[in-house]
Amino acid sequence: MLKHLILTVDYTTAWEQAMEQLPGLLQLLETEKITLTYVLQTHKRLHPDDTEGAATERLRRIGEQLSQSLGIQAETQVLKGFVAQEVQALAKKLDADGVVACNRSHHAAKELFFGNTALNLARTTKVPLLIIPVQDQPASAEGELLFATDGSKASFNAQALFEQLMSGKHTGRVVWVHSAEPEAADEATEQRINDLAERHPGVHRNVLIGRPVDQILQTITDTRPALTIMGKRGSTPIQEIMIGSTTEHIAAASPYPVLMIP
Repeated sequence: MLKHLILTVDYTTAWEQAMEQLPGLLQLLETEKITLTYVLQTHKRLHPDDTEGAATERLRRIGEQLSQSLGIQAETQVLKGFVAQEVQALAKKLDADGVVACNRSHHAAKELFFGNTALNLARTTKVPLLIIPVQDQPASAEGELLFATDGSKASFNAQALFEQLMSGKHTGRVVWVHSAEPEAADEATEQRINDLAERHPGVHRNVLIGRPVDQILQTITDTRPALTIMGKRGSTPIQEIMIGSTTEHIAAASPYPVLMIP
């Protein structure tokens, strides 16, 4: 599972609200250690209180609270530069299993304007990325797990993690959306889904027709999963600039947590 996660901190009320969902997610992912990270964006005008010393003290207090309440190891790192770039570099340096970020802009009308730290991480991350949205009515930690797949190789790692989670006492759902005109690869994908459901009796199957983003978001809205797991295609210079993948749109617009797996 994801034993060590980098947790990005921004000190906002929205971040604090989103992080109320964190304990259940860390338990689900069997996380044992978190590194709380705050990045001083030196390319922007800093607030007088936004100093390395002040940031370190804030992180220390948050870390102590999380460590005491969750019973996990908490460390801190204050960095300088561009948030997504520094966080990814830290994840590589510490050999972390993933990154956690808050999404404050989730809304279907904003899915193309997911212009915050979470999007920059979503575009370029090379490690699993857990995006937690601000949500007034979060899903239950005991809710089902959702695996959304397009049947491509990019989804294989996500499926592997989903199946690991399903080996516990969770219930789950796999959703696959295809076009009205079946393609040659669709038969293989459907067989892959059927095999998955046979291995895990607690998994429900949803095979849908239509626009993947719309159908998956509707499924998320209807089922309120504790976590949606999706594969992410490998990042390239073009993909880092363009917004277009189904996974990025879902992560931007979902009102419930999404875990992107490269």
